Amino acid sequence: MRCAQFRTALSARLDGEPSGLPGTRLDKHLARCTGCREWLDRAERLRGRVQAAAADGPSAEWSARLLTRLRADGPVGEAPEGPQAAER
Repeated sequence: MRCAQFRTALSARLDGEPSGLPGTRLDKHLARCTGCREWLDRAERLRGRVQAAAADGPSAEWSARLLTRLRADGPVGEAPEGPQAAER
């Protein structure tokens, strides 16, 4: 089995998903493979940064731009009208 397959399984395990491999097999590979240990360390740090950024929520500027765009598009839930309606 190649490292790419182990990394896919490690990614799934990191996300709390089924890895498709026994945990002991993943752990044994990590014990032997420096590259996969480094990959997992980087993935865990990235995951932590993403979670921290998501906890803060979007910036006020981003929210304002979104609301402006939504207002420009019209009320949410309103059916489109006209000849282009069928294309949407």
